[in-house]
Parts: sequence; C-alpha cells; structure tokens
Amino acid sequence: MIAPGHRVLIGLSGGPDSMALVQALMCLKKDLNIHLGLAHLNHMLRGRDALADESFVRKFARQTCLDLVVETRDVKTLARKEKRSIEEAGRNARYEFFNRTADRHQFDRVALGHNRDDHVEQILMNLVRGAGPRGLRGIPPTREERFIRPLITTPRSDIVAFLEQVSQDYVTDASNEDPAYLRNRVRHHLIPFLEKEFNPDIKTGLARLASIIALEDNFLNQMTQNALESVVADRQPGRIDLYAGKLADLDPALAARVIREGLFVVKKDLRRISHTHILDILTFARKKTSSGKSLDLPGQIRVYRQGDLLCIKKEITDLRTLGRQTKKSREATARQEQNLSI
Repeated sequence: MIAPGHRVLIGLSGGPDSMALVQALMCLKKDLNIHLGLAHLNHMLRGRDALADESFVRKFARQTCLDLVVETRDVKTLARKEKRSIEEAGRNARYEFFNRTADRHQFDRVALGHNRDDHVEQILMNLVRGAGPRGLRGIPPTREERFIRPLITTPRSDIVAFLEQVSQDYVTDASNEDPAYLRNRVRHHLIPFLEKEFNPDIKTGLARLASIIALEDNFLNQMTQNALESVVADRQPGRIDLYAGKLADLDPALAARVIREGLFVVKKDLRRISHTHILDILTFARKKTSSGKSLDLPGQIRVYRQGDLLCIKKEITDLRTLGRQTKKSREATARQEQNLSI
C-alpha cells in the first residue's frame, strides 16, 4: 500500500477508525519514511455536532503539527440536486474532495479508516440487495491505486482497544445508531442475530467468503477483458460497437460480463444498471430481427442494433427528447415517401 518516500493523506473524520489510523501511521512514519497530511470534510448534516468534529480535528492537527485541509459541503442539498441518496452524495463528495486535495498537494496515497466490521457490513448490505460477485467482494483494500485502507482486516474491537492503549480520544457520530440507515440495521440487528443463532464467528466467515470471491472475480475479469477485445468492432469516445453474433456465441455468464464492461466503458460507471438491463441487452443481441431497434437505459445510454452490430452509446440529448425527434423524423420521412408515390 505504501512505499518509502510516499506522501500519504489521511481522511480524518475524528471517529475511532480514522484516529486509530493516524496514530498507527504516526508510529510507523519514521520506519516507513513517509510524509503525512490530514483532510477533513464537514458534510453539514449534523449541525453543531459536525462543527464540534471539525474543531476536534483542527485541535489534533495543531497538537501533532500535521498539515490539515478542511472543507465544507452541503451534502443534503447536493443529494437533492443530483437526485441521489444522502449516503451516496456524501461518499461522492468525500472522494472528490480527497482526489482534489491529493492532486493539489501532491499526495501519492489517500488512507481511509475502513475496518473489518465495515467490510463485513458492506458484504451483507450488498447480499440483501441481490448483488453479484463484485458486490460480494465488499470493501476493497485498495482503490484506483491511490486509495488505501490499512485497517480493512482489523476488527473494530481491536481498534477501540488500541485507542485506549495510546490514550487517544475520538468523537462519536450519533447517526451511527439511527435505524433509518440500512448499515445501522445490519450492524446492530442482523449481525448480532447471525452471531447468536447461526455462527458466533460470522464476521470471519464473511470476510473469508469475500476474499475467495475477490480472487476468482479477478480471474474472471481478465477473461472478460480478453472476450471484450474479441467482440469489439469499433470504439469511440462515448460509444462502443460489438459484434452481436460473436457476443451471442459466448457463454451466457461471460457474455453478461462483457456487456457490463462495455456499458462501463461508455457510461464510466454502472449506477442504476441492473441485472435485468444486462439480460435485456443479451436477449437483444441474440435476436436476428432487432436491426433498427434500440433499448434505452439509465444515464442516457441507448443500445442500438445495426445489422450484426450492437452499438452502446451515451446520447448527449435526453432520451425522451431524442425519442420525440426520432419519431418526428420518421413521420416526416414517411410523408415524403407518400408524396413521392403520389
């Protein structure tokens, strides 16, 4: 995760996980030969409590003489504007802030305090939502090379014990007890129930499951990349064309993965893309009478059939507006043909 000479930016919320992370990295700073910095984002979700967290982090930075970058974002307004959940809007705001701060101050890594309990909770959350292998991998130890999670295999209980050992205070977030959030219901109800009724070591078992799935998923991802290259007819910014016949000849499981990867190449994410969408596209690719027809997906993604080509394209124009324009164009063409025949 870290190499000698790296500049490491620590996402510091003031909670136990991030405080344990910064203490651990300060202890290892000399041995690892790294430079540390801190970044704190105030989400403006908890009023005075959020300001108290920010004050706590500022005081810690002064005491430890670590550079600190603080920023405030109105996450609730952002979620409403972008039509996202508060959790998703907050997560996106944090990563955008961390990336921008790391770029501006030339940090090589961004260290986050996710622990094994967070990892297990994410696995269960994804499971009850009906996720596939990617979701059952849970929280990855690294992301995009820049983001690292050194505590991802450390139980929350060990983190609290470590903080007591080094006499480090931390702040608590009351929203972590709010049952309105799925993560809290998983943490406080589902996991204790599974531990009591089925497996007292369920967290270890789920972490092992995620590790096995991640290993096999990496292998399948490589197969997917190879298969994708074998069926690509053309690739342009915002569009990828696949040979429908070659795609249909692939094993259904591999074909589904190729379609997902093709969508990711065009859309840059898979937000709001469901397994049903993937199956619809696969069925669309197998039909020999689909030329000239199209499927509309979230994110202004339109899937066309042009002969033997399956074209996945991100439209600039809203799909509803584009549909009306296409309908008017077809009607105008039909009228011209009728006039010519008269």
